[in-house]
Amino acid sequence: MRAILFGAVVAALAADAWAQPIEPKLETTRALLELCAAEPGSPRYGARLSYCEGFIAGTGLLYEKLVEAGAIKPWACAPSAPTAEEIRFAFVKWARANPRYLDEPPVDGFWRAMAATWPCPEEPKKPAATRRKP
Repeated sequence: MRAILFGAVVAALAADAWAQPIEPKLETTRALLELCAAEPGSPRYGARLSYCEGFIAGTGLLYEKLVEAGAIKPWACAPSAPTAEEIRFAFVKWARANPRYLDEPPVDGFWRAMAATWPCPEEPKKPAATRRKP
């Protein structure tokens, strides 16, 4: 009977530990990379992936609203709306290839990655105004 009770307590504690949310210190692009690069089977895979995709959704919505309001000019222009998974893979690939930016704030590194992956077309340069002589 004690063995069954002990087993139930151990199972309950293990389930509780699994269910606890992660509380990452998301202060750098490196920390965001660690979340977004989580592999299936790694500790807290689901929580890490959810946190990464939540970051992507949050920063993406803010970016979209700022562009719509004219507060900023677009710096990332995907031809069609990429999925969260496509965005996550693009960020991970870029971050691994650009370690010099890993100590920047995560939002800066993330948008560097998006701008590099889906750059906006350059605006045509306006011709310099010429003055007519009277």
